[in-house]
Amino acid sequence: MIMNTTRTETGYQLDDMHVNAKPYSRLPTQQARTLLLVAKGLPQKSIANVLGVKLCTVRQACNELSFKFNTHSMRQTVHQAIKQGVLRYTVCLILCLLNAANSDVERSFRTIRVARTVRNTRARRMRELQNDLLAA
Repeated sequence: MIMNTTRTETGYQLDDMHVNAKPYSRLPTQQARTLLLVAKGLPQKSIANVLGVKLCTVRQACNELSFKFNTHSMRQTVHQAIKQGVLRYTVCLILCLLNAANSDVERSFRTIRVARTVRNTRARRMRELQNDLLAA
């Protein structure tokens, strides 16, 4: 399997993914290239073969990436890297935009639902107060 990362002005590129490396980001070269291949979905053994390093080197890079992004899995690490703008992936940008739009719609729906609940609660309290006044 031939997957060569190409050096760009600000980092590394693989297909339609781009990751920033030092000095443009806090990621050293090895971690940047590892992050690219992890985002591509390769297992650690394949990443070691592609990069021409030992498996323990890839594991160490993955552990350091998880620590830097404060995550517990490589999937979360890739997500955080995209979220923070370190990893740019054309399809992921579209998905992130759709997700943001969806959460905005969900948030507005939640706001409407909460406002309706507050109105109903106020109306019920007013009726109870009126009934109490009439009964007294």
